[in-house]
Amino acid sequence: MAWYSTGTVAVTANSPTVTGTGTQFSSNARVGDAFRGPDGRWYEVTNVASSTVISIKPNYQGSTASGQAYAVAPILGYDKDLSDRFNLIANQWGSTLAAVKPWALSSTGTQAQADMGMTGLGRGLNAAESTSDARAVLELGTAATANVGTADGNVMTVGAFGLGSPSGGPSGAPDSSFRPGFYRYPVGASGAPYGDSAGSLLVNTLGGNYVQQIAITPRPSTTNPWVGCRHFDGGGNPGPWVLFYHSGNTTRATDGTLRAASPVVRIANVAASLRPDLNELDFEPAGAWGVANAEARGVTVQRLAVGVYKVSGSLGLAKEGWRVIDPASPDGGRPLGITDSEQAEDGTVTIRLFKQRWTLSDDGEMVLGKGAPLDVPLNSWIDVRLSMPAPPEMQPETL
Repeated sequence: MAWYSTGTVAVTANSPTVTGTGTQFSSNARVGDAFRGPDGRWYEVTNVASSTVISIKPNYQGSTASGQAYAVAPILGYDKDLSDRFNLIANQWGSTLAAVKPWALSSTGTQAQADMGMTGLGRGLNAAESTSDARAVLELGTAATANVGTADGNVMTVGAFGLGSPSGGPSGAPDSSFRPGFYRYPVGASGAPYGDSAGSLLVNTLGGNYVQQIAITPRPSTTNPWVGCRHFDGGGNPGPWVLFYHSGNTTRATDGTLRAASPVVRIANVAASLRPDLNELDFEPAGAWGVANAEARGVTVQRLAVGVYKVSGSLGLAKEGWRVIDPASPDGGRPLGITDSEQAEDGTVTIRLFKQRWTLSDDGEMVLGKGAPLDVPLNSWIDVRLSMPAPPEMQPETL
């Protein structure tokens, strides 16, 4: 605390009374304070009578004087100020200091942390001397220090390389998509199996320019998607796309064998057929005497007479590959008849079925020929492969 020295004092030799002028002793001096007189000696304040009068001891030992400088040193004030400050600390921080006591008196730092309520994990982190030690405490793996991105060693996010993104993989042409991943390509993309159709692309690499691609596109139709693959040589040159055969582009003939298919109609008595697989996959009724797959939709089959059937709604028989397959038994492919086909200018196809007739030739050999007309046996059917009008152009925005 600062000493008090405002105003002046008058003192009398061998007198205990000090009289002030312009002083405020009652609020700035206490009994027990030190009084430094005009003579330079120290005296003890024994009484504070008023704002202008105090008593000292021993009696003033200097010469009588007035208008003199002086000082009051608040000796007891230091104790009071210290006491006030401790009281303030106790009031504001008493409960906190009380809680500090258990861990402040702990025998070790580890015990002190436990006494403070710190968990084992917290103590482990507090003891860690490096970031790697802290990661070990948290049981973090190497991904904790890896960067997010698409470079080697990076942590991938959803959508990287086309994985998990609801909008599909990155868009790019097959001829320029060489990094492993899942992609999508737009209509007209370079290297696409069908230039007028978008699709999906799976890419992998064997290293260098040796790239392999698998493409899926909704051509010729959404029920018969085109699926194929190709391989790039060491010079980065792509080979031709090769087609995968699946249930959408093959058909099972009446003898159970698989054959490449496009638009196919099966001639049979639909209502009375004994074959549960007549309407398999995407085959649907095409009249009372036939079923057609998705690519032959719109075709109808009529029975004109015993063993005579008319197929309408197509452009005619397929222009290449197989066209008509005779009915056969489902237990081994034994032929059940002989078919004959003809096509009109308007594309209408007439199919005739005959019994097998064996005759003996002049050379003594058995010759197979056509016998009497025969309706399709109930345990079989006739496969007819057709040529159909081109499907409407697919709009890119629908893909």
